[in-house]
Amino acid sequence: MAVAVDLCDRIQRIFWHELNLDVASIDADLIESGVLDSLHLVDLLVHIEREFQTSVSPEDLEFDNFRTIASIATFVASKTAHAGHLDPTDARPGVGDTP
Repeated sequence: MAVAVDLCDRIQRIFWHELNLDVASIDADLIESGVLDSLHLVDLLVHIEREFQTSVSPEDLEFDNFRTIASIATFVASKTAHAGHLDPTDARPGVGDTP
């Protein structure tokens, strides 16, 4: 699934400005590297809900949804596409295509 470049940028800004975390790339494994711990995950969820005007349910809390910025962008796109918040034509092929 392709991920919108603007969406990845917005999520990366949340990490930089709201969580004070530096992420090397949108494909960096946030969980394996220890960047995203349980406290940062809670903060991230709050900022995602505010930024993208969506709700994250307990069923959404799968590690793979939050493993990389690209996977977070894919998750956010799936949550907000139905509400019409994102333009699905603004996509960068190849990002998030790997399992």
